[in-house]
Amino acid sequence: MSAFGPVDVQPFTRRGVCPALSAPMQTGDGLLSRIAFTDSISPSDLEALCALAIEHGNGLIDITARGGLQFRGLTAESAEALERDVLALDLPLRQGLTVETSPLTGIDQTELADTRDIISRICGRADALQLHEKLAAKMSVIVDGGGLMDMGDLLADIRLKAVRVGGDMFWQLMLGGSEDKALQAGLLRTEHAADSVIDLLMCLAERGCDTRGRDLDIEQVGAVCAGQLLDVRRWPESSDKGGNAPYPITVARHNSAGPYGLMRLSDDVFAAALAPAFGQIPADSLSALCRFASALEIQRLRPGPAHALFFTGSDNACRALLDHARDAGFVTGADDPRSAIAVCAGKPACASAFISTRDLAEHAATDCVSLLDGSFTLHLSGCGKGCAHPSPATLAFAGSSEGLAFTHSGRVSDTPQAVLPLADRKAVLSRLARLYEKEHKPGENARTLLARLGKERIVAALRQDTR
Repeated sequence: MSAFGPVDVQPFTRRGVCPALSAPMQTGDGLLSRIAFTDSISPSDLEALCALAIEHGNGLIDITARGGLQFRGLTAESAEALERDVLALDLPLRQGLTVETSPLTGIDQTELADTRDIISRICGRADALQLHEKLAAKMSVIVDGGGLMDMGDLLADIRLKAVRVGGDMFWQLMLGGSEDKALQAGLLRTEHAADSVIDLLMCLAERGCDTRGRDLDIEQVGAVCAGQLLDVRRWPESSDKGGNAPYPITVARHNSAGPYGLMRLSDDVFAAALAPAFGQIPADSLSALCRFASALEIQRLRPGPAHALFFTGSDNACRALLDHARDAGFVTGADDPRSAIAVCAGKPACASAFISTRDLAEHAATDCVSLLDGSFTLHLSGCGKGCAHPSPATLAFAGSSEGLAFTHSGRVSDTPQAVLPLADRKAVLSRLARLYEKEHKPGENARTLLARLGKERIVAALRQDTR
């Protein structure tokens, strides 16, 4: 239920369920509520939310991999009070269908397209049709205008990505998974983009609340979009004067160095992108950062992908904030080994977890610095659900009733290639670091080395079977 009636508690054991402000989820440290934003807020707004986390919960705040803000340690009574107090702040909270975009959209002049109008049209029609109530709980749409924020690794049922063909602007339509794994359906003109997304969502709703974007094939997508999809390879006008080579598709530009650090959005607007270590922080520490940002006259921030907070302001203010955040223990650069680790709340915060993932992540960030060079993601999961990193990871470890399950180039939900004693979990990661130090070649990054060694050699090292 909502608006201040008894809270509708979601079970943590059910996959595909998302916590919300009016529907918190039961976890190991109490109830968990989540909010997300449709626009920027101010540092003082976030400071007010930190005060509520302390007043109503256990004082811990999570920033999720998709930019949500989570309150932990709630009771049924305090979750109801939290909902009331958050709504009283009158912040731009996302309601209904999850439609995501870059936290920098509209102010990042490197974008190929501003996504706000398309998102407004999608959300308006979805609300009018009450699609959110008819679709899968984790149904998501991403509208990616490009620029400095890479949205490609986020999973999406339906994805629009800004591209240019010759001198014209289009939206590339993709369905299911991350950008590199998605079904490439074709191109849409801007005037058709929002309507096509709504038509696809209506199709998914008609097929049942468990149907996802990945369940549609190219013929079904083409039929739903009723001739609006364009295939650039078949356009006569996309060929050169000899009719041979199509125009190249210019994709939205992304920041390959990762989302942390200083970003130049325009001549006089910059962003300071930083994150709490492993996505979680005491609310009083985050509040202190917000007060410092306000003192620097930074007026806008927005949570975004990779557990990051994007503060926008002048060059000098953003540099000063990054220096302060670094000293306070935040992740402020892609070279920080903690940025290469995907980790969930773990034990005891999550009742499903078999291991303390954050303790293990701290060990990895200290003892495996050479291995964690940013070329791959190390996934440490408390259980086999893999909440922190749904996509495949180069190295994935998960606690289980049998031990520490290891998967190479896969998900923690896949059948493991090895199950190791839980008591050896720190030693296991240290063995990987020693393997890297022994085997890497000059100029070779960790991802390339691990691919060269292969699954069997890595498993042997984990088991100390190397000879």
